[in-house]
Amino acid sequence: MTKQIVLGAFEEFTPNFISNAWHHPRGDTSGFASLEYWQEMARKLDAAGFDFLFLAEALGYPMTHDGDVPEVVIREAVQVPVHDPMALVSGLAATVERLGFVVTASTTAQHPYLNARTFTTLDHLTKGRIAWNVVTSDNQVALTKLLGQTLTPHDERYKRATEFVELSLELWEGGWDDDAVVYDKATRTFANPAKVHRITHDGDYFQLDGYFPAVPSVQRTPLLLQAGSSPAGKAFAGRFAECVFIQDRDLDAAAANVASLRALAASNGRDPHDIKVIDAVSIIVGATEDEAARLRAELDATPSREAAAALFMGWSGVDLMSFPLEATLAEVTTEVGQTMLSMFQQGDESPTVAEILDRITTAIGGMRVTGTAASVADQLQEIVDHTDIDGFLIEYTYGGIESYRDFIDEVMPLLKERGMLPPTPRGGTMRQRILGRTESHLPASHPGAAFRPSRP
Repeated sequence: MTKQIVLGAFEEFTPNFISNAWHHPRGDTSGFASLEYWQEMARKLDAAGFDFLFLAEALGYPMTHDGDVPEVVIREAVQVPVHDPMALVSGLAATVERLGFVVTASTTAQHPYLNARTFTTLDHLTKGRIAWNVVTSDNQVALTKLLGQTLTPHDERYKRATEFVELSLELWEGGWDDDAVVYDKATRTFANPAKVHRITHDGDYFQLDGYFPAVPSVQRTPLLLQAGSSPAGKAFAGRFAECVFIQDRDLDAAAANVASLRALAASNGRDPHDIKVIDAVSIIVGATEDEAARLRAELDATPSREAAAALFMGWSGVDLMSFPLEATLAEVTTEVGQTMLSMFQQGDESPTVAEILDRITTAIGGMRVTGTAASVADQLQEIVDHTDIDGFLIEYTYGGIESYRDFIDEVMPLLKERGMLPPTPRGGTMRQRILGRTESHLPASHPGAAFRPSRP
């Protein structure tokens, strides 16, 4: 039986993302700061049948440990400018009635109380079409230089994230009973005080004593996404995540990752099928295989080598320009993007810095699928069949809607013919469409359900 998949578009509130090719002649991101730019994209993604628009976040930009910013970062827009994705969602939710939205927010930079209120607000305004991509923020230099925080080791960031999410769940699930709001004008009773609960939390990272001020929303808790392939990240996902975003390129590695994540969910007392896994994929479509290969090579060659090094620094915390070209990164450590760094740490087989610089634009991101429309559909089906992933996050390539146009026009009809996409686009809340559930609230097996004071 053919497995149906979910589809997301992978964007950031910036003119330049993933491929680092904003100046490619085919794309146009000049209007990225306007609502109209994103409204056009949302309308076309919605009409095509995408399930959600995924908005990544960057709190800072590539910088050295002492805060210096290479000129190329500003000149070639390497992870800057970047605007606030939270502010964008309500305008897009009012533009389209079906498309869902995933927004990234950091447990290292944000505070649970305010973050929880924002997501409850968005869950109301979108009628349940919101999800939180939980990140711990890998750009530690930005957090120290721009937010005045102290450097937090990688695994400790996940300890903080665990407390952050637990407190958020307590606010969402335990703050108000389902029937707390009565709205009785005759008795002047908006809500029953006995059904609104004081929450006290005195933890290692956060303190709170009071009431959650936002009334329960459609999902109560937004659908929870997470990305991170380190042992600490996967343990966190197995406990809390309902959808995990991976960037594995090797099919066997992706299959093992999917099986591992589901096993971790089961070890936490959860149904392993209550955790879905999506892989990022960069798609280039051509009329022939040769044309597709040419288009891919042109895209890969678009960023300058200097910009590629800055992009790597932003994602890994490692400044390639500070190493001799013949050196390797085999013994280098980082508290920033460990996953990115590990891609180039292969013991005695580790590539040199020169080789990394030549490969970085092709190494960042998820799987790369290149070919005719039929070939691309074949490759996507092979990935799903081999790995058992539940969907794809289609990456930014040319910029703007051009990143998705060929996929929408040529590949998606083939996926529908094969039964990989539903004939009618999915609707409902994010939890319903991603998990395939009829219920919009967290399942009873999720740890967040333990915070419900009196609900079944």
